[in-house]
Amino acid sequence: MRILLIVAILLAGAVGTIRPAAAHPHIFIDARAIFHMERGKVVAITQHWTFDAVFGGVVIHAFDRNRDGKLDAGEAELVRRGAFDALKGLNYFTVVRIGREELKLDRVTGFAASVVDGRLAYRFKVALPRPVDPRADNPAFLFVDKTYYVAVELEKQNPVTFAGAAPAGCRTVVRDDFENPIYFDLVVPRMLNFDCPAG
Repeated sequence: MRILLIVAILLAGAVGTIRPAAAHPHIFIDARAIFHMERGKVVAITQHWTFDAVFGGVVIHAFDRNRDGKLDAGEAELVRRGAFDALKGLNYFTVVRIGREELKLDRVTGFAASVVDGRLAYRFKVALPRPVDPRADNPAFLFVDKTYYVAVELEKQNPVTFAGAAPAGCRTVVRDDFENPIYFDLVVPRMLNFDCPAG
């Protein structure tokens, strides 16, 4: 149980009192996102996370009870309860912002943990509390740990795909979110927006 607590604390980013001198992230995640669309609106986001080898190795060692280098269904469920569920209070490192409002994201389904090419990988689906219209709402999507204990980076190749039809003529772009710096205002996060034609 002690190792479960340690992993949960690490993944929860429980470093609110950490000093700026220790600003560098300690855990790294490569992320991909699938935007689930209904009638031109975003209703959910499926995320694929791949962890850095060091931290992922700690988690795999903690939960791979039969030491076969994989995470079977039972072991993945232990990962969910012992590590992943601790991220609920942090919106699972997912920000959906409309104007100045950040939507509360607390409904997650389909969690899976696996080992891919020796690295820990998560997959999960976050439901939005209401459909978000890329045109009318002008939303910003960020995949970020505001404590900067964990660095979440969108993958370079095909970081975003769609399930269902994307809004006609719209494209996704990644920009610096200069207006909302994190970690004592020292770090400018990256946000994903929709660029849609007027009208």
